[in-house]
Amino acid sequence: MPTSAADVSHLLRRAGFGGTPAEIAALTPLDLPAIVDRLFDFSANPPRTPPSSLTDPASGDWLRHTDLRKWWLDRMRTAPAPLQEKIALFWHGHFATEATKVEHAVDTWDQNELFRTEGLGSFESLVHKVSLQVSMLVYLDNDRNYRNSPNENFARELLELFTLGVNQYTQDDVAATARAWTGHNVDFNAVPRRAYWFYPERHDTGNKTFLGVTRNWDGPEIITRVLTVEPQRSIAARFIAQKLWTYFAYSNPDSSLLDALTAQFVASSLNIGSLVRAIFLRPEFYSTTARRGLVRTPVEWVVGVLRATGLSAEETNPQWWMGSMGQQLFSPPNVAGWKNNAYWCNTTSLWARADFARNITWRARNAGFLHEIAQRSGTQHVMTPGAAIDFAYAKFGRDPAVEPVSGPVRQVLITWLQTQRATEFAPTYTWNLWAPINLTTMMMLCPDIVLA
Repeated sequence: MPTSAADVSHLLRRAGFGGTPAEIAALTPLDLPAIVDRLFDFSANPPRTPPSSLTDPASGDWLRHTDLRKWWLDRMRTAPAPLQEKIALFWHGHFATEATKVEHAVDTWDQNELFRTEGLGSFESLVHKVSLQVSMLVYLDNDRNYRNSPNENFARELLELFTLGVNQYTQDDVAATARAWTGHNVDFNAVPRRAYWFYPERHDTGNKTFLGVTRNWDGPEIITRVLTVEPQRSIAARFIAQKLWTYFAYSNPDSSLLDALTAQFVASSLNIGSLVRAIFLRPEFYSTTARRGLVRTPVEWVVGVLRATGLSAEETNPQWWMGSMGQQLFSPPNVAGWKNNAYWCNTTSLWARADFARNITWRARNAGFLHEIAQRSGTQHVMTPGAAIDFAYAKFGRDPAVEPVSGPVRQVLITWLQTQRATEFAPTYTWNLWAPINLTTMMMLCPDIVLA
């Protein structure tokens, strides 16, 4: 059974960063399960080669992280199967680490690669692996967690932010977890670079009581206990199901929906890909609530406008603005990562988006972006104001012929363009300079494009 173009467009925007008219048209003859299957096929994505500065001994860590930010934005922009990058972005916010504390961009790269390669696999395996990577060990101070001085930072976040959520454990559980993770540190003298290392002499081998069970717990056993034994397994499953639904669909899903997603996640032995497939196949995912349920994060918005204009992060340097927008890659505000939706609707973030949009506009103008709307045949424009505005919407992945856009906003843009054309200073020009320039800026900032 064919799928509506509106549903395909919505799905491509949420599972990636938007679809072109050609991409949408190619998928509409398929039924929804077949389309979702294609989203999970990453075979067309090119090999991942890190920026050259990561292995250049003359490059400082600031430059390496800057290059890595641009590299990832361009990867998101160009990957034929962008779900791989979209899920990596989710885990980057869930297992947040910060560049200036981690310091070594190669460790940041390792974590980013883990999210990309295993972000749709086993949740238990993902938690185990990210917990033993240098970036996490350093960021949450487990590199200095010794038996005579247990550090609770990683232990607390492992339970609260990474697996169970708030109020699902006790302070005694945190203390036991911290003791269990003693000795799981970092060898800072490893060659060719620092690496995870277990130091038996630093490990607390005494009995510890965790979730009511007293034994000589070791760190990784804590993860296995939480994610394989009830009721904690289902608590963790519900916690992750709600976060992923909120990331891909909308906030505050009702209990019955969460019950169904949690049951499917548990039945799959906490396979993340199974949960994401279930999300994309739920009818609620295509509801009006979902279609208007999310504000694009700065990363999603930047990638979307770069895709639309055909410009790259390498040539536009969006990282210069993204800190002010509120979402600099590899620099989350804290260990909890970034918030959703209304968090991005503030004057500082919007002004930064506007400033970046204007910078993009001039580069897009030089590349001839939207020049079609100003073309004439004699003294008449080829496109009517309405057709020109719809053409611009389509360029940004919101074709009004495919899915509804805001009627009042569209009318404001049409009226503006009518006025612009009426005041053109040279009716014999084949195209006018300012209409494409100003419309490019306005489209990037209009509500339909800011929404995901």
